[in-house]
Amino acid sequence: MHCYYCFLSINTYSQVYGLSSAKMASINATTMAMNHFEFEPGYGYYWATSYYDENGKIKQLSTETDSIDVYQSLVFRFTYGITNKFEAGMMIASDLSSFSLGAKYSLFTINDFSGGIIAGGTFAKESDIIAINSGIFGKTLSFATGFVFSNEFSKKFSLDFDAQYQCLRDNKVSYSNDFFANAELAYIFKNKNQLIGGFSFTNNMHTHEYDGHNNYLLTLNLGASVETGEMFAFNFMFPIAILGKNFDRLHGFNFALTIFLH
Repeated sequence: MHCYYCFLSINTYSQVYGLSSAKMASINATTMAMNHFEFEPGYGYYWATSYYDENGKIKQLSTETDSIDVYQSLVFRFTYGITNKFEAGMMIASDLSSFSLGAKYSLFTINDFSGGIIAGGTFAKESDIIAINSGIFGKTLSFATGFVFSNEFSKKFSLDFDAQYQCLRDNKVSYSNDFFANAELAYIFKNKNQLIGGFSFTNNMHTHEYDGHNNYLLTLNLGASVETGEMFAFNFMFPIAILGKNFDRLHGFNFALTIFLH
């Protein structure tokens, strides 16, 4: 059996990190209350026995039937509400291989619909580009920005959506221009607990300095969020790859414990 381990960000290639979220992969439009603080350790574990080729066809990683790629990450998020409309935070990998800063500003709230803007950057000591087996292990720097929207349809159903654009540089050379989108719908039941389902889309548009190819991945996210009192929330997510190109066909799980400090 052949296994390959590396630390991998929760979403491949970065995005805006370090911010509060009401669900799983998506970022909500509302910000933390002023002087409120969140600390969140999170762990992700992914595996792949096949990949999507240039034509989107599913191919085995190797002719050996027991070949598997395994990716895992342990990260820590710290977020602080600077005002009632502005928050900032950071996320750091447990092995100190990456460090991210992010900020979110609430732009408007109209009845139950709200919108905001996010921005952030990530510095990686060892590039997570190795997730697509590019052979590039140089230092990376990325900057991402985008918009976030949230809507509460009722006391039982809510939706969060974010769209982000990112510029990524690897070893001081432009590597890719990337687009990310996350959308998640939640059913809210007793004590603000949530059953969550949604989709995440990643599109990496590589520059001509490398090979100029594009790759994308669409995943189905299923999970739950369970609040225990006013201080803790447990979040579980199971992403399932359903469509892709030049990407490992990833499956796995994420777990996070959010600690609220007022």
